[in-house]
Amino acid sequence: MSAQKRFARLEALEQQSAHTLARYCQVHSGAHKFGNHAKLSLASLVQSLVTSLPLVVTDTVVMWFVLLTATGIAERLLGLPTTTIQSQTAFISAVLMFPLARLAGMYPGFGMNPVVEFRNILRCSGMALLIFVAVGMTMLLKSWTFFLTASAIAYLLSIVVFPSARFVVRTFMAAVPFWGAPVLIYGTPQIATDLYRRLKQMPDRGFRPVGVLLSPEDYWSHEQNNCAPDIPYSDVRSCFDVANKQKATWVLISHEVPIEQEELEPGLLAIPNRVHLASSSFDMGPWDQIYTVGPTCGLWVGGVVPKSLKVAAKRFIDIAMTICGGLVLSPLLAFISIAIKLSSKGPILYGQKRVGLGGETFTAWKFRSMVPNADKVLDEYLQNNDAAREEWEQTHKLKNDPRVTWIGKFIRTTSFDEFPQLWNVFVGEMSIVGPRPIVNSPTYDQSYIVDYPHEFSAYKTVRPGITGMWQVSCRNAGVYEKRIYWDMYYIRHWSLWLDMYIILRTIRTVLLREGSA
Repeated sequence: MSAQKRFARLEALEQQSAHTLARYCQVHSGAHKFGNHAKLSLASLVQSLVTSLPLVVTDTVVMWFVLLTATGIAERLLGLPTTTIQSQTAFISAVLMFPLARLAGMYPGFGMNPVVEFRNILRCSGMALLIFVAVGMTMLLKSWTFFLTASAIAYLLSIVVFPSARFVVRTFMAAVPFWGAPVLIYGTPQIATDLYRRLKQMPDRGFRPVGVLLSPEDYWSHEQNNCAPDIPYSDVRSCFDVANKQKATWVLISHEVPIEQEELEPGLLAIPNRVHLASSSFDMGPWDQIYTVGPTCGLWVGGVVPKSLKVAAKRFIDIAMTICGGLVLSPLLAFISIAIKLSSKGPILYGQKRVGLGGETFTAWKFRSMVPNADKVLDEYLQNNDAAREEWEQTHKLKNDPRVTWIGKFIRTTSFDEFPQLWNVFVGEMSIVGPRPIVNSPTYDQSYIVDYPHEFSAYKTVRPGITGMWQVSCRNAGVYEKRIYWDMYYIRHWSLWLDMYIILRTIRTVLLREGSA
């Protein structure tokens, strides 16, 4: 009986699902012919347990530490003594971090985006603290102010302590050979090779690339050209043997591999964990999720325009951080102002016209870090220095910039020159986090406007930021197109969680002087 006739009496939607399930049965029957697939499944379980254990211990200990610290501070603020009930409630909340984080997919967390990890761990700590408050107030209602105060302090501590602790543990465990999961990558030579090298640079995410799988045609031509000898390439037809040899329990499948081609290789399906990567035609982001619709399912994708409440919350955070930051940093701002005045002639502040929300032009303020006639000095320098001119055309930055004063080098390295832009944030021209503001000038960013019109149109829909994805990802490293890419990434995947992550990541970038010039 033909495939069409077998399910002819089903309704249209059920027919579609039935044909998909029939193909599943056909393909997976071939995968079960591999006798050692149970061995890989067991290896996958062991790898998950070994990778999860350090993170479980870290999260539990950090939750216990945060609550002990918070309760100690709350006791001193409120003048209350420590009771057994308070200590027991804190212990219960710390122990509950494991099941809460497990339900959120934090263990083992192979390949998890750091921003998603940041959001999920803070959500879990928030749930644990709500349990702390609920149980504590149930057992000792008269101390309700203590539990609320302690939980608020604990959550503020969690924002810093949890990501920092996980970063340290992941960095340490990345050097341990048996931590993480070996992974194979299946795709075209160019895409698969690039992903292999990217994963090699981020072992703390838990994926350890051990090989690249290519179609027979790509494998033959690649062997003839002898490209990238440092990467082990294999014919996809031998994928199961490679997986057994390397104990690879994961395979990442590029969007360039047709689904029919994958189904022809049952060895791929015998590998316990498969991830189909996103493509330009099937856009997926870190906040998108599987969504069930009756008998079928799909991918939930947020709208292009952010929700008004989230935009209002972002603006509230901008104003609050601007006021608090201005008060706290006022002594440092005064010191920098005096140093600039003593370093060279000219004003303390430097204003430059930038393109902002809706394409409106505004003056972005900075501490002056350059000589007064900076543009003339730059033009002359680029005319007489071919290497510098090439560097400027590639990145719009100079590692050895002749315009920068001695105090300017310090405030640019530490990003202290950006502090006056807090005023731009306060009046609504900028945001704390956003794309880097554009300068409509042939020397700077006119190519952004002319050569990337769609990207520039998207840029105009948000406020530019003091810090952003580009600053914490590559800063002065990488070509100019990297900046445009990170601007678009931020606009596409924006959320309050992403903003919080970028703010904390900026602090780390400044303290460690990552990518500074």
